Amino acid sequence: MFRPYSRTVLSLTVGGLLAIPMLFADSPAGPKPLVVFGVVADVQYADADTAGSRHYRAALPKLAACVREFNAGKPDFVIQLGDLVDHGPASFGPPLAAYGKLMVPRYHVIGNHDAAVAAGAGVDGAAALGLKRGYYDFAVRGWRFIVLDGNAVSLAAPAGSPERLQAQAMFDRLQKVGAPNAMSWNGACGDRQLTWLRETLAKAAKARETAVVFCHFPVYPPNVHNLWDDSEVVTLLEASGVVAACFSGHNHGGNYGETHGIHYMTLQGLVETSDTAAYALVELYPDRLVVTGHGREPSRVLPHRPPL
Repeated sequence: MFRPYSRTVLSLTVGGLLAIPMLFADSPAGPKPLVVFGVVADVQYADADTAGSRHYRAALPKLAACVREFNAGKPDFVIQLGDLVDHGPASFGPPLAAYGKLMVPRYHVIGNHDAAVAAGAGVDGAAALGLKRGYYDFAVRGWRFIVLDGNAVSLAAPAGSPERLQAQAMFDRLQKVGAPNAMSWNGACGDRQLTWLRETLAKAAKARETAVVFCHFPVYPPNVHNLWDDSEVVTLLEASGVVAACFSGHNHGGNYGETHGIHYMTLQGLVETSDTAAYALVELYPDRLVVTGHGREPSRVLPHRPPL
């Protein structure tokens, strides 16, 4: 069990939790973080047999153990970075029930599997996760948290819809120029959401808030898993001068990059492997982010400068 505001490295197995000696612990009189949140990506639960490295059924007990640990640590909130499910609409019930046992505020990001499964059942991806809209923001003690919907423009949109037509045109254009992220299972924010993002970042700057962004699809470094309009998002984040970090999923192997003072962290997928979890506790300080990884997720200390 991790302690609130400590940085403990844990390994989660089917048999239970194995604690490894605590690293970087603050002294009792040391500084406390301004905000603490938990984050997990790519649960991809389904009542389905294992396929390759994806252990669909095993994802559920790993998620339940993750929730218990977050409840013990009492972060300010927890967010799952998308692809909560796989394989059909019946998959939504069990992980939503497990995630619903969190005793702190909980948030969702829409993943490409969530959107595709919901669309196959004639349901909107946001509604399937209990969201009014796939992109939104909220604030906690001087920090602005911004959630993007990378499926707003995607090939999972209904045939003939403006979003589907825009997605097909964008996908064809990326394929024509040989873009590495020209993959049918990626998506984009689209112009309307990018306008909202620009306005939201401007409001954060005016309020002297530091921002953290969440998106299922990575936007940096360049990768086959990236959002189709990744460069447009990165340009907006950099221009704002207020973004400390961007957290994503989708690439189950994880990734990390930094440019122009912004940390881009892709979490490893929980669905991978039969017995080892992957999630993190993130502590936000005025001058750094401390990421305590659990299971396969590495720990990191990421320095940042608050907005002027």
